[in-house]
Amino acid sequence: MRHRLAALLGTVQRSIRIHAMLGVGERVLVAVSGGPDSTGLLLVLSALRGKLGIDLVAAHVNHRLRGADADADEACAAASAAALGVPFVRSELAPGLGNGANLEARARTLRYAALRALATEHGCARIATGHTRDDQAETVLMRLIRGSGGRGLGAIQPRRRDGVIRPLIDCRRAAVAAAVRDVGLRVRLDASNRDPRFLRTHVRERVLPLLAELNPSIADACANLASAVRAERAIVTAWADAQIGALCANGRLAVGGLGRLDPALCPIVLQRWLANAGVPRRSLGTRHLAGVLDIVLGGRGRAEAHLPGGWIVQRSRNALQVQRHTVVRARARTTENAF
Repeated sequence: MRHRLAALLGTVQRSIRIHAMLGVGERVLVAVSGGPDSTGLLLVLSALRGKLGIDLVAAHVNHRLRGADADADEACAAASAAALGVPFVRSELAPGLGNGANLEARARTLRYAALRALATEHGCARIATGHTRDDQAETVLMRLIRGSGGRGLGAIQPRRRDGVIRPLIDCRRAAVAAAVRDVGLRVRLDASNRDPRFLRTHVRERVLPLLAELNPSIADACANLASAVRAERAIVTAWADAQIGALCANGRLAVGGLGRLDPALCPIVLQRWLANAGVPRRSLGTRHLAGVLDIVLGGRGRAEAHLPGGWIVQRSRNALQVQRHTVVRARARTTENAF
């Protein structure tokens, strides 16, 4: 029993060190749902808090979706925090979350917002979540199914810029659950994790087991792919920023310089330039970037490419500029009034 927990602690310490997740003296908000993964996260960090020199606050967000079951989840999370000697705080989401489409995405957005508010209130610089190596593998496969590009295949980041960290990201789900059982902590199993409305359920229960028959190490393969993609994206992003620095003046991107780039690399620079200008990355699909590339390669006259959210890329002679449609219309009215 002690050996399994010790192995888990070693893996987590390595992940924290490699990804620079925590610093001495930091206060960490640990998101605890009451399930085995998040309970295991609280267990591991509570065991390491003296060695790492950190303080912990356990936090639970009640989604108010499952009535008495949701309240039982909260009670379970609070009991685990008390057993481990960690202060417990809670928040709840407004009623009505279950109404409408894309429940999983909306719940995730609201949950993180609630956790950020709790972190600010209790002076926590980091928010730790219980994502495991299995979650990473599931996310990679979901992104493949949805046709994501390189950024999407980077999947779950071990450490995000907003202070969210995933100390269990190199741990297998079964190992975390075993450590929790060994110390006798009670957990709750959320029935929504098997809800067939969610793609993750199908990937977890059908796709991964099938792939594991072909490659028993498929979870590790997916996680390694995500790690490699993130490293390559960092290199590509640095290169794209250097190109933008050389080609951009006053927000206008020189068309001639873009035309000299390898055609496969030009969309990467365009996407980075557009994102820097404020265009949401998630709204930019391949066809949108192809439309912008068309006006780069399509001659020397004036041309426009329309993007989601009212954004417009305009070519004027040898430069591109991007702005919101509302700004363009406001300028048009100003011109009309001047005459």
